[in-house]
Amino acid sequence: MTHKGLIIRHLVFTGPNMKPAGLDFEPGSNLIYGASNTGKSFTLKSLDFMFGGKKQLPDFNERKGYEGIWLGFSLEGVGDFTLFRAISGGSYKLYDGLVKSAQIRQKVKTLSSIHNSKKDNNLSQFLLKYLELAGKLVAKNIAGEQDSLSFRNLVEILLVNETDIQIERSPIESGNSMTRTKERSVFRLLLTGTDDSSIVTNDNENTFITSKTARLEMIGEMIINVESKLAENYPNIDDLQTQLKLLDEQFKQIQIDLENAQKPIIKLVEKKRSLSVDISKISTRLEEVQLHIERFKQLEEVYLSDIERLKALEEASFILSLSSDLDCPLCGAPAEMQKHTESLRSIGEMQNASLVEIKKIELQRSDLKDTVHSLESEKEKLKAVLNDLKINLEKVEKEISLLVPDVNKSRLELGKIIEARDHARKGLSFLEQRDELFVKRKELNNLKKPSKADNPKLNLPANEVNEFCKVVSKVLKQWEFPGDCNVSFDYKTYDLRIDGKLRVDNGKGVRAIIHAAFKVALLLYCRDRELPHPGFVVLDTPLLTYRDPMKNPRLGDLTDDEKALAKTSVKERFFEHLASISPLGQIIVLENIDPPENIEDLAHVHLFYGNTGEGRYGLFPVSTNV
Repeated sequence: MTHKGLIIRHLVFTGPNMKPAGLDFEPGSNLIYGASNTGKSFTLKSLDFMFGGKKQLPDFNERKGYEGIWLGFSLEGVGDFTLFRAISGGSYKLYDGLVKSAQIRQKVKTLSSIHNSKKDNNLSQFLLKYLELAGKLVAKNIAGEQDSLSFRNLVEILLVNETDIQIERSPIESGNSMTRTKERSVFRLLLTGTDDSSIVTNDNENTFITSKTARLEMIGEMIINVESKLAENYPNIDDLQTQLKLLDEQFKQIQIDLENAQKPIIKLVEKKRSLSVDISKISTRLEEVQLHIERFKQLEEVYLSDIERLKALEEASFILSLSSDLDCPLCGAPAEMQKHTESLRSIGEMQNASLVEIKKIELQRSDLKDTVHSLESEKEKLKAVLNDLKINLEKVEKEISLLVPDVNKSRLELGKIIEARDHARKGLSFLEQRDELFVKRKELNNLKKPSKADNPKLNLPANEVNEFCKVVSKVLKQWEFPGDCNVSFDYKTYDLRIDGKLRVDNGKGVRAIIHAAFKVALLLYCRDRELPHPGFVVLDTPLLTYRDPMKNPRLGDLTDDEKALAKTSVKERFFEHLASISPLGQIIVLENIDPPENIEDLAHVHLFYGNTGEGRYGLFPVSTNV
């Protein structure tokens, strides 16, 4: 299963005329160990600085000349990125890909180092959005007031320095009482995946008094404003209810009068509409009749023309039939010398055909005359009907015009009544508003300051805590921590009990290894339940119990429980277990003690030799000039 997580890939320091110095990292288990004062703890401080830390980095000779830091990292499922930040602090430059030098030209995005949940131009939001934690709220005090989750809140859990890993306090607290509630809320968010956005805030005493005073002042101003409007617009406020009742009765009566006045008009309007429709239909039909008459007149002229043509043809045929035995009138040829292409019979047939066609057309003319006569008769009737309709329409319009003034008068009276009624209602609304404000002011004056019992419950859910303790127990058993590894959670100190003994009651080395188990178990717990987690942990000196008191006198002699732990195989099992969980996240260990002999098979290793001259000096080379 692919989890969302951040994998640190490199930490590189650069400066003008300086040879780049830094470290590369791999997914899974990483170890940086070796001599003291070679840059191991400075590595952790630099990572903290690159994840939004404000504290200036320590200045020492080997660091001089370096001006910028390049943090390369991978976001699983997205790709590789690099952050650049000046050692002096300020904003970041975000590059695509793994970059170790500004010589590579590519687009750069500027990210602010200051968290702002309302903008995307800051490192915190960039990473929280990827982890699907952007916009989450966490309670910052026992009253339930909330802040937006910042990536810095997570970094304080993920990066564990040499002091915090052994100190006598909860692994998720910084020791600052002002931030304790928020730190516990962040831990609760990681355990449950649920933020505190649903919590109802309980004001503290100072906030309560300030809020109460401000609300009373606001209500007082509102009362003055309402009373001012009443005095200005309603001189007789005691009679408003009576006025409104009278106006309602008048409104109802005028509505009845208006309806009665409108009824005949409505009927007349309907009649007018009907007459208008009939006039339109009659006018349309009259136009159609007139058009037909004009077209039939044109047809009559065509018939007459055809008859004249046929009569001429018939007369010519008759003349030709009479002159068949005569000399040709054109050439004078005698009849016996003439040769005819058409016989007299054909001419006779033509004459008869013309007479038949004339008779046929005469019949058609007769039918046409009947039709025209019928249309002319219809035309006259339509004209008469149309005239009657127009006369009736004029009468209806006149009747309407006589009734409209009464209706308009009723409407005007109705409008005045509505205006007066609305004015009275508004006055009554002001009175109700004033009375409600009086009640609210009284309630506020009687309101008691909140007690601690009113604070929201910000406790950890027992089920999730028990499941987390099981994961811690499993981790300790994997490391072959001595005892039965029965783990429980102390809700008072927000720390662990191992076999009944509180973690802080052990020696430094035992406290350190249990703290490490706490942070590793939190990563495994979130991964197993598919809850958001940045996916990496950095531990400084978790195996403190294996120290040599002669080489580290400032840490004191080993206590009895540390001596017992030092005799176990926890150191070997610790690295073996971290190697086995490499697919689930990245763990970077900073140590002073020598690791197991097979460490190269278990982790990606950097060894700092210091002044022995046998290998790499430390994070920075002894001679830094190029």
